[in-house]
Amino acid sequence: MLDEILLLIPRHLPNSGSLQSEVQHRVLDVLSHQVILVSANQQTSTDVELRRMGLETLHQILQAAGHTLVVGWEIIFKMLESVCWQHSIISAVTSKVGQSESTESFAQGNGSTTRLVKAKPFPLQIGLGNPTEKSYNALVKIAFQSLTLVCDSVSSLSPEHLRLCIGTLGQFGRQTDTNIALTAAASLLWSVSDAIQSKRKNVDDEPQYSALWMFLLLEVLGLCTDPRAEVRDGAIQTLFRTMQLYGATLSAETWDQCIRQITLPLLQSLTVEIRKLAEPGARHDRGMTQAWDESKILALTSVGSIFSDFLVSKIMFLDSFTKSWDVFVGHVEDTVLFENRIISPHAFRCLERGVKALANAEGVFKVRVTESLERAWQAIDRLGKLVMERLVPGEDLDSSPNQPLTQEALIAYVEVIQSMRNTSKNIHGKEWDLSRLERLMVILRGMSVKVVSLSFLL
Repeated sequence: MLDEILLLIPRHLPNSGSLQSEVQHRVLDVLSHQVILVSANQQTSTDVELRRMGLETLHQILQAAGHTLVVGWEIIFKMLESVCWQHSIISAVTSKVGQSESTESFAQGNGSTTRLVKAKPFPLQIGLGNPTEKSYNALVKIAFQSLTLVCDSVSSLSPEHLRLCIGTLGQFGRQTDTNIALTAAASLLWSVSDAIQSKRKNVDDEPQYSALWMFLLLEVLGLCTDPRAEVRDGAIQTLFRTMQLYGATLSAETWDQCIRQITLPLLQSLTVEIRKLAEPGARHDRGMTQAWDESKILALTSVGSIFSDFLVSKIMFLDSFTKSWDVFVGHVEDTVLFENRIISPHAFRCLERGVKALANAEGVFKVRVTESLERAWQAIDRLGKLVMERLVPGEDLDSSPNQPLTQEALIAYVEVIQSMRNTSKNIHGKEWDLSRLERLMVILRGMSVKVVSLSFLL
C-alpha cells in the first residue's frame, strides 16, 4: 500500500513551485528508508522483498515522472548504489587460485592487485527465511534498470549529480552480472561522456565539465583491469573511443591528464596483471593468459591510434611530453623483453605509429623530434642486444623464459627502424651517420642469424 501511495503522489503534483520540491524530497526520503538497510547483519528474505518492492516503485516513478524531478537525485543514487557489492568490505585472502572458493582480482588505485574472495554486502545466512544469492542479484538487476532510465535523460543532470551518476555506474560495472557490468562500462558510461562533452561547448562551463570528464575516464580506467575479459575490453574500448572522438577539442591540461593519469597507467596496470599470471606457483588456465594478452594488445593498438592522431597536434605541446615519451618507450622495451611473445609485434607497431607521427612535426618541435628519435633508437639498440644475449645455445626453448622474437615481431622491429630512418631524413634532410648505420648492420645481422632461425624451431 505504501509503495502505491508513493507512486501516485508524483503524478498529481503541480509542475512548479516549492510544494513540488518538498513533496518529491519527502517521497524519495520515505522510499529510501525502505530500500537502504540500516543494519545489513540481520537481513531476512522479508527485508530483501521489501527492498525489491521499493526499487520497483522507484523504477516506476522514474518512468512516469523522472523528467519532472527537481530534487532528490542524491537520494536516488544512494538507493541504487546500496544494492551493489562494495569493494570496501571485500576481504583479502592468501589462498591460491583454483581452490573451491570464488576469487577475483581487485585492482587498487596504485595499479597493484590482490587476490580477493567475492564478498556480499552482507553475510548470507542459510536457513528458513533467509535470502538467497539469487534474490540479491534480482535487486541489482532492478536497480540497474532504474539507472539506465536515469542515463537516458542524463543531459538534464547538474555537474554534482553527474558525478554521482558516474560513481554509481562504476559500482555497477564491478558487479558479478557480466551483462550489467559490460553495459555500465561500455555503453552507459559512453553515453554520459557524450553528454558531458556536449556541455563543454559553453566556454564558461568548459573547465568544470572537463574536470568531470576526467573523473569519468578515471572511473572507466578502474574497469580496464576487471578480471572478466568482456568487461575489461569493453572499458578499454570506451576509454580510447571517447579520447579519440573528442581529442581535437581537449585543452593542453586535459591532454596532460589523459596521458599521465590514464594512458600510461593503463599500460602499467595491464602489465602488473599479466606478470602476476607468470609468477611461480600461479594456477590458471591458458585461456586466462591469452585473454589478458589480448587486452594488452587492444590497449597498445589504441595507444598507437592516439599517437597517430594527436601526437603532433596536441601531445607534443605538453611540458610533460619528453618524460611521457620516455616512459612510453621504456614500457615498449619491457613488454618485448618480459611479456609473452604474442604481444611483442603490437608493442613495436605502437612505437612505430608514434615515430611516424613525429615526421609531421615542424618548426620548434624539431628539437623534441630529435630527442624522441634518439630515445627510440636507444630502445631499439638495447632490444637488439639483449634479445641476442639472452639466447643460450642448447637451451630448451619450450621451457625457457628467454623466448626469441617471432618472425612477426622481427618484421615489426625492422619496420620501426625504417620509420625512424625516414622520420630522421624528413626532419634533418640527411641519412644517419656512419657509426649508427654500422651498429644497425650488426644488430640486424645478429638477429637474423640467431633469432629467426630459433623462432622457426618453436
